[in-house]
Amino acid sequence: MGVFLDVCAAGSFAAAAVRLGLTPSAVAKAVGRLEQRLGVRLFHRTTRRLALTAEAVAYREVCGAARQRIERVEMELALMASEPAGNLRISLPPLLGTHLIAPALYRLCDTWPRLRLEISTSTAWTELAEDNIDLAVRIGELPELPGLMARRLGMQRIVLCGSAEYFASRAVPQTAQDLAGHSLLAAARDGRVAPWHFRSPGGELIVMEPEPKLVLDGSLLTLSAIRAGQGIGLVPYWLARDAILDGSLVPVLEELVTGHLPINALWIASPMIVPRLRVAIDAVVETTREAAETALIG
Repeated sequence: MGVFLDVCAAGSFAAAAVRLGLTPSAVAKAVGRLEQRLGVRLFHRTTRRLALTAEAVAYREVCGAARQRIERVEMELALMASEPAGNLRISLPPLLGTHLIAPALYRLCDTWPRLRLEISTSTAWTELAEDNIDLAVRIGELPELPGLMARRLGMQRIVLCGSAEYFASRAVPQTAQDLAGHSLLAAARDGRVAPWHFRSPGGELIVMEPEPKLVLDGSLLTLSAIRAGQGIGLVPYWLARDAILDGSLVPVLEELVTGHLPINALWIASPMIVPRLRVAIDAVVETTREAAETALIG
């Protein structure tokens, strides 16, 4: 097709051969193969010049438009190979993603105007390819995920705490057993109260099934109840840190609480990472690294 268009532009096999760096014979054979495949004659050949047939004129218009589209796409692909551009779908955990990771991704769109992000939130361990997700961040132990690459970002530490108001009239627990005399705020998991995990000073794992005053769906509700003086509950440290630092929340049993969960970035394994995915991974890694340096996450 390209040879045909060059012959049309040059007006002869010889002139097209010079353009293409081929012999006139090679150009003539290429056109002959094209005519044979199409089943039509494209040129009226004379000793002095080539004249396009009506079929060739129609075919030239279609081929010319196709070449322009191909060249435009090739230019765009070349630009995308050097500049982050195009659409990228990202899935984040609701709280950590909204508060910690998403702001770093927003800034990418300011840096790279040709980049378009679609950001959603989920906690599901789904197939990235099936859901058309390019990059995901998940909290928890990694299941078997064939075909995916994973990058450990840190740990989401959890903290057991109550409000300063709550402890104004109650003793701060010194052991896991001391919790029995307190109002406990628990989370639901699969229709049941989620257990609490502690590590004894001797290293023994203690699994406690709290008898809660309130069963709450999610860390935001739990934090709200803790702030309201309703009792003691477990929340991610990064979510409660500011209130702990200003003294309105009091952490308890800090050295004994366990059950901290890893944070991972996931993407589909490929021999090459396109620039738009690379800058997104780098942004997620950098913002979680900064969070670890300030002890927001472990």
